[in-house]
Amino acid sequence: MKKFFFLGLVVGLVLSLSSAAHANMLVNSSFETPMGDNADPDGWWGLREFPTATDVVMKTATAEQYSGAQSGRITMTANTSTPRNLWAGWGQEVSIGAGQQITASAWLKATARNYANPKLQLEFKDMGGVQINKTSVAAPAGTFDWTNLSTTVTTPVGTETVLVNLLVEKTSGGASGEFYWDDASIDVAAVPEPASLLLLGSGLVGLLGVSRKKK
Repeated sequence: MKKFFFLGLVVGLVLSLSSAAHANMLVNSSFETPMGDNADPDGWWGLREFPTATDVVMKTATAEQYSGAQSGRITMTANTSTPRNLWAGWGQEVSIGAGQQITASAWLKATARNYANPKLQLEFKDMGGVQINKTSVAAPAGTFDWTNLSTTVTTPVGTETVLVNLLVEKTSGGASGEFYWDDASIDVAAVPEPASLLLLGSGLVGLLGVSRKKK
């Protein structure tokens, strides 16, 4: 009976650490609130180069979704006048320190794409909000159907926050496109705390001791 108790203890601890490793830190990651077309999704910033320019529309959309009932749409129209936006993206900033292994992911669909390039971008910032570094993974050329973009990196020295940017970049003012983002996530790999390691070690030692007594 003791053997099964210790075995259960070890398994429970391993499962708890595994679930911690997969906790999504983004809010409203699937753009489900508020419900309905043409709303401003909770938790997300509509980032763009020139907020006053009218060549970008960023809203929720029920026309396309990877899961759930809706997604976050970015529509960029051709604009050769000034000011004009050459990039726009859905953004969220989360608190993550240096030296952490993180995995970021998002699903993307394009219904129109004319020299406009979507990418999942991570910007690493210090305590003062200054960008230390950034990394990104771009959608393959010709991507239209739902495609997953994912990257795993270690946060650089000095990192205090990470800006997740579901980004679209235009090569020129005449470029255009319509893109839908859904099911975004950013996870930090779990690092067992000393107390958890001690508990795990105690369980294994106890299990070993019970096994020896049986022999």
